[in-house]
Amino acid sequence: MSKQSRFLIALFFCLLAPTLAYAAPPIVEVTSPGGIKAWLLHTDRLPLISMSFAFRGGVELDPADKQGLATLASGLLTQGAGPYDEQAFQNELAEKSITLGLSASRDALVGEVKTLARTQDEAFRLLALTLTQPRFAPDVLERLRDQHLTAARVKLGDPTWQGRYALLQDLFGAHPYAYRSLGSAQTLKAITRDDVVHFVQDHLAKDNLVVAVVGDITPEALALQLDRAFGALPAHAVLVSVPEATLPDETHSLSLAREGTQTTILFARPMMKRQDPDWHAALIANYILGGGGFASRLMNEVREKNGLTYGIGTGLTPMDKASLLMGELATDNDKAGEALALTKQVWGDLVTHGASDAEMAAAKAYLTGSQPLALSSTDAAATLLLGMQLDDLPRDYLAHREALINAVTRDDVNRVLRRWFDPATTRFVFVGKPQNVHADEERPLTKE
Repeated sequence: MSKQSRFLIALFFCLLAPTLAYAAPPIVEVTSPGGIKAWLLHTDRLPLISMSFAFRGGVELDPADKQGLATLASGLLTQGAGPYDEQAFQNELAEKSITLGLSASRDALVGEVKTLARTQDEAFRLLALTLTQPRFAPDVLERLRDQHLTAARVKLGDPTWQGRYALLQDLFGAHPYAYRSLGSAQTLKAITRDDVVHFVQDHLAKDNLVVAVVGDITPEALALQLDRAFGALPAHAVLVSVPEATLPDETHSLSLAREGTQTTILFARPMMKRQDPDWHAALIANYILGGGGFASRLMNEVREKNGLTYGIGTGLTPMDKASLLMGELATDNDKAGEALALTKQVWGDLVTHGASDAEMAAAKAYLTGSQPLALSSTDAAATLLLGMQLDDLPRDYLAHREALINAVTRDDVNRVLRRWFDPATTRFVFVGKPQNVHADEERPLTKE
């Protein structure tokens, strides 16, 4: 739901799609008359405005017996508000070509608004109604609950979901990071309308609000719109405290028996937090190991040279209370033992012997050059600015990211590999009927 982009501001805009101006002004902080702050990147290339916003605290704030509450509440917010019932509200959005939505993720409730500059008053007015006067009509709540129950049941048939849920349970135990964002049949059925009302009243407030805007709006106009959209929110959120997660540092493996011809293998281990000074070295290390697609060692060895999987990859997953290196692959049952052994061998060789100069150069070239090409619109840029704020990065981070990456040495990467990438202290989950694979523990599939 992605937080990793930086380069000189002028270059940043040159690499965006033509919807954005080539010579861009810097990111500025706007403060409304009511004290609401937002980051703004102004461009009048097209008469569009994209806003990404978030309220800190996400699905991990759900009560243990009512998992799925944040997701259900977020979905209900746009299903009727103020004088508009569900259909009338959606008609208002459609007639004015306004996009408005909210969703719950780990560590934040995230929203977006996309509008033409000429309909901005209506867009921000409708957003205000969504946040402060949601209807939560009982029939709409029940329909959305049924949709979430169906979605939760569908997840049960997904081997990747089964493996990831088991892996997070094994890593986090009773910590809320092991919660299910959609909830289960039992927890979803336990959620009442009052639960939804109180969740929104407690969660949506000015002091946990983060806002980013990109497009055809001046700082002066945005200041007024911020109060229009968010000015009626409570000053302070009432959130439960989530403790720092303590992750195990020893290896452990689980097997979940599942009928079929394939085995899905997932793995994870603790990783440094996003604010760690070695973060950019970790980005490079991950790219070389499994984050660089066909340029990574795991993809090259496990798929290309040996044909043991269609794909294998790794990624960094930073969170507020923990951080993980995660990866996965799928393979035929009779190849599972060989695929696992080769994955560990390639991984261990990189940790033991380190990255090559050529791998360092390729990773830096990608991280400083290719990734910005994915930013193709005002809404993508707004998402980037929001992610920077949620990561507590400074406004001028984009102006320094390339230099930070290029300053990473081979010794830095090899040191990070030894400290944070050791496969010997990684946890594995096997979903299927893998051959020639030993697991420390067998668990049943999650049934509901």
